Amino acid sequence: MFLFISQKLRSTKMEPLESGNYYHIYNRGAGSADLFWNENDFRQFLKKYIYYLYPCLQTFAWCLLHNHFHALVRVRTLDEQAELFNKQRTQFIKGKYHGKLNPANNPFDVSRQISHLMNSYTRYINKKMDRTGTLIEGPLKRKKLIDESNFLYLICYIHRNPIHHQIHNNYTDYSFTSYLDFIGNNKSFVEKKECFEAFWREE
Repeated sequence: MFLFISQKLRSTKMEPLESGNYYHIYNRGAGSADLFWNENDFRQFLKKYIYYLYPCLQTFAWCLLHNHFHALVRVRTLDEQAELFNKQRTQFIKGKYHGKLNPANNPFDVSRQISHLMNSYTRYINKKMDRTGTLIEGPLKRKKLIDESNFLYLICYIHRNPIHHQIHNNYTDYSFTSYLDFIGNNKSFVEKKECFEAFWREE
């Protein structure tokens, strides 16, 4: 199911996000300042996340906290990008997702898509808060996963963040993680089926 190579960055240079690989991605506000001030900010970020990143990333878990966020993702291959586009072409045309050209001819660059997300959300906050300047602390942090046990650990780790940071004592009391997608029947962009299959194999 997985081919994981290395979790640690080999140098201070940011490791590229490579097609077909799994990553723990995360970042925080500049100087540990807040990224989100109210529920609408969380929703705007998530909406932009889906718009820009769903075409090029599969997401297995996510969590948004006031001054940082986490996600467990896999970079779609070019063939997978094109297949997704063909299956959901009307959604792309309607503007649910970024881009209206078939990735077979005009591939999504995941780093560029992440930059679009961060810039778009920064513009939203700067306009709302009447501020200027940097909102996010540097480039998106990322760690390539080692193996399936690390994949399972990160699903639990990401969902436990609100408890770890003493925001809530119960997983279900916090709205801005994918945990509620896993226990509910709502349609979600999260790859729940693959996550459940990984846990079943572990049993």
